[in-house]
Amino acid sequence: MTLMVPSKTPATALTDHDPLEAALHRLDETTLLLGLDDGLRAMLASPRRSLTVSVPVRREDGRMDVVQGFRVQHSTVLGPARGGTRFAPSAGLQEVTALAMVTTWKHALAGVPYGGARGGVRVDPAGLDARELERVTRRYVNEIMTIAGSDGEVPTPDPDADERIAAWMADGRSAPGTRTGTVAGTMAGETAATASGVAAAVLGVLGEGVRTVAVHGPGETARLAALRLAGEGFRVVAPSGGEPLGLGVDALVLAAPVTAELARDVRAPLVVEAADGLLSPEADAVLAEAGTVVVPDVLTGAGGVLATRPDLARRCFDTVAATAAERGITLRQAAWAVAVGRVARAHGARLRSPLS
Repeated sequence: MTLMVPSKTPATALTDHDPLEAALHRLDETTLLLGLDDGLRAMLASPRRSLTVSVPVRREDGRMDVVQGFRVQHSTVLGPARGGTRFAPSAGLQEVTALAMVTTWKHALAGVPYGGARGGVRVDPAGLDARELERVTRRYVNEIMTIAGSDGEVPTPDPDADERIAAWMADGRSAPGTRTGTVAGTMAGETAATASGVAAAVLGVLGEGVRTVAVHGPGETARLAALRLAGEGFRVVAPSGGEPLGLGVDALVLAAPVTAELARDVRAPLVVEAADGLLSPEADAVLAEAGTVVVPDVLTGAGGVLATRPDLARRCFDTVAATAAERGITLRQAAWAVAVGRVARAHGARLRSPLS
């Protein structure tokens, strides 16, 4: 498939690594592109529900620590909110809000009947033993039930999380008012689906054949994406770690953040985000200036959602690519335009309802 080289855009004055600022900037850009009014823009920018909880942790030595947890439902206009929970020392409300928003766009782009939600627990799992981690997880799930039990929300861990966390969260989800289901294979399935979405995006742009691909960053999603691409005939270089950014490969798969400064080292003509928020608007601008095609997280994530239906996943990619070519915009701008437009239309239909 031939894609138009993205139009050159000036670097913005945004702060690198601020996920909510980046998400709101991209939403502003999209609402201008779509001609949406300020009221609808404000609705799309505001999460439906946000919750911050204090999670007490009884340590094995008798100490009592308190960590913070977060849950944000960005939108339920298309269906129940759904999204993972990140356990990390850097987890915070702004990051979770940004991820919930992006999850809304992923589901809208994929055409599945879900809204966007995400969660976070500000803790380093490596610093807890198994019993402590279990207490944190179970208490967090119990605390967020004030919103997670509403509208049929589906709280899950992030795909690369510990499998034990998935099992403990599943136990918590069996409380009344929440959706239930088996946890066996859930995380492995989501990780594999995301990896398939990444591989499908690379194939969608470059087509089949012997090409080279490098992977920047660790993680199961990156590993599985590399394996899938190798199975399609690609030669995988530096599958994890190393110095892949400056390699002259056909495609670069990102599984770790890349700042605007690091983006200047990228030589690959195609960059694919394998996780959320790895490129800031500044980094996007640097790559656009160099003529690099970027397949964004919202598109690979949508492809992951549809990985079990490759025909729909390819159709989703083709829709975004056609929009990008028609408007002369980047794949990220096109993906956001398609997704935000669908959510905006759903809001408009609700506002026109006599019961609203």
